[in-house]
This record gives sequence, C-alpha cells and structure tokens, in this order.
Amino acid sequence: MIRPADAPITPPTAAGLRTMTLPDGREVATLCADNTRIAWDEIFGARIYEMFGIELADGATVFDVGANIGLAVLWVGDSIRRGTVHAFEPIPATFAALERNVGRHPHLDVHLHHAGVSDRAGTATFTFYPLTSTSSSMYPDDSAAAREESDRFILGDLRRRLGGGFDLVPRWLSRSFAGAVRRWYQRSSTVTCRLVRLSDVIDAAGVDRIDLLKVDVEGAEFDVMDGIEARHWPLVRQAIVEVHEGLESCERMERILAREGFATERWQQAPDVFARHWLIYARRPPADAPPSHAQEQER
Repeated sequence: MIRPADAPITPPTAAGLRTMTLPDGREVATLCADNTRIAWDEIFGARIYEMFGIELADGATVFDVGANIGLAVLWVGDSIRRGTVHAFEPIPATFAALERNVGRHPHLDVHLHHAGVSDRAGTATFTFYPLTSTSSSMYPDDSAAAREESDRFILGDLRRRLGGGFDLVPRWLSRSFAGAVRRWYQRSSTVTCRLVRLSDVIDAAGVDRIDLLKVDVEGAEFDVMDGIEARHWPLVRQAIVEVHEGLESCERMERILAREGFATERWQQAPDVFARHWLIYARRPPADAPPSHAQEQER
C-alpha cells in the first residue's frame, strides 16, 4: 500500500548481518549466505547480465533498481575501470548490507538510494524475507504457483545434494520436507520504505545518460517503468528487466520497451523451475538496422 511521503520510514540497521566469503574470495556482508550464493552463481557464474550483447564501457552510468546487497554493483566494478552507479534498495537491513559492501567502492562513483522505485513518490509497506532477501517485495506472491515454484527449486537442490539417494526418498516425504524448508526460509516481517520515481532521481542528479538500466524488483517492474517520463527514455541505452508473472507480463514489458525504441530478447534461466520468470534484454539498435522483435530464448 502506497502512503504519503511523510509516513514514518524504518531506518537502516546492521542487525542480522554477517560476513561471508564469496567463491571468488571477496568478503561481503549478507543476511543469508545461501541466498547470496544463489545470487552470486547467477551474476558471476551464469553471467546473466552479459547476454544478448549487453556491454559496459569505461565511464558508463548504471541504474541498479533492486540492488539487494550489492552483487550487481560489484559486477559493474569488475566490468569497467571507472563509472557511476545509482543503486536503489528499500529494505533497511538489506540496504545496510549494500552500504557496507559497495559504499566505498574503490573505482566507481556509487550513489546509494535507500528507497524503492515506483510510479510515484511516497512510502509503501514491503514484505521482508531475511533469509531470502532477494524475494522481498512490495507485492509479495504467496500464490499456489509461487509456492510450487519454490518447492521445485528446493527439491532440485535436494537432488543435487543427495544424488542417486534422492530417488530412495518417498515422494510424500520429500514434498513435505520441501514445504517445511520453504516455510522456514520465507519467514517474513513488514517494513515501511520510501518510494521514488526514476525521473525525479534523473532530474535531481543531472543524469544525461543511462548505459544500463537493471530492474529486479519482484513484481513492481511495471511501476518502475511508469515512473520514467517520456523525455527521459532516450537517455537509456540498454536495459535488463526481470518479469515475474509469466509470458503475458513478459510480452507486455516487451511492448513497453519496443515502444521506446529498443530491440528485445527474452530468456528464462530455469524454465522447468521458475516457469513464470523471464529476463528481458533490451538494446537500442544501430540507426541503420531494421527493427527486430523478441525471440524466445531458453537454456
């Protein structure tokens, strides 16, 4: 629920943070090591931000909307020697980890925004999952489909851990265990967070170019787009947007990006597990190139 801008906001707090070592040897603050390892595998293992021609050059400006604890900012720092990042994270505890991990980045000009991004300024109630902070959302999804996706992910992880022994576990027992694990990791609380519009930030910061707009906001991605005024879209050169509500929402987002002059590609990282989740990659085509339409890509 969106509230007026003067509603009380929960301040950042370091309570619950712990330090972990990433597979590449770097130490980061995290709320849950398991959740951070999954995110690290996606960004630095699968390299999901480097697909379909997405590139960054030195001096790039990146808007990281839904920055979580800052792994994408670290990826930007690995990709270029200098640049500017505006990172947005609304959840207080997660923002505290973000601030600790990237607040003094050695060669990026990092601007941290303790706020969610929406189509209006104000505040909103977010559901915060301390053990799966990447799922925290203004629009929490407790649908049967979402629970089934989570259980499939947990069962897949069990199969990887147990190998052939997994087939010896009775189906009813493995399903019951998956449900118990899901409920443990999805324990939650609610927090009041500030909201901003991207156009307001662009104006206030005097941004004249956005080389990459990355949006991963757990269901609020259309609100983010609605907060970009028409006069600012030409500043955006590339975008990566995660969409959470299936093919229809994916196609709706593609139409928005095509309307603003982008060629798009769609991809699912784990279609057998998270069938409703898509990543959309958008780039402005060369001036002399014919327009292209989205092509479904699955791995």
